[in-house]
This record gives sequence, structure tokens and C-alpha cells, in this order.
Amino acid sequence: MKTRKTARKATQKQWPPGKPLPKLATAAEEERFWLSHDFDDAMEAGGVEVTYEPQATRQPRTHVYRIRLDDLEMSTLQALAKRRGVNASVVLRELVRAARPRPAKAGEIATK
Repeated sequence: MKTRKTARKATQKQWPPGKPLPKLATAAEEERFWLSHDFDDAMEAGGVEVTYEPQATRQPRTHVYRIRLDDLEMSTLQALAKRRGVNASVVLRELVRAARPRPAKAGEIATK
């Protein structure tokens, strides 16, 4: 007994490894193309082994500063971070960035 998935695989054309994908004009053409071809061999031939490395792209900050907050300050900071979907440290960094002095623009007179 064939399942729907194996029946569909039997009707699909094998896409040759290394052959570039065509540029299709509409979403309907793209859907027909992806459903009409089997890409298993192409994926195995050109695939690269990908492994997850925790924090592989993370670059630690060069300066660390400890700050002591009371319960009300901490809950406010956490609420701000949660509302924006970021860590509390992101909120603090953005606060510091916003307080930086801005360089004078062309044509402006720099005052101290």
C-alpha cells in the first residue's frame, strides 16, 4: 500500500545535483516546480554538514559593569525588556547609546 508521500515521490522528476534552480515569475509557478521535483540526491550531493555551536558568533563585550538595582527598578527593567522581546542588558545599552553626545553635523556650530 502506497502512502500519499511515496506516491508523490514516484511522480516527481529527480533534480540533478549541481544544476541551478530556475527563476520563476509567480508563486504558483514556484509551488508547481517544488512539488514536481525530488531534491533528495541534489541535497545529499551538495550538502554541507552543519553543526550547532552554542554562542559561536557571540562576541563578548569588552567592558562589564555591575549595577545594583532595588526590586522596583529591576522589575521595571524586566518589564521594559519583556515588552520589547529583548534582554535587560539590551535596554541598558540602548539607554547609554541614546545619552551619547552627537557629533556636530556639517554646517552646525559645535558648542560646549
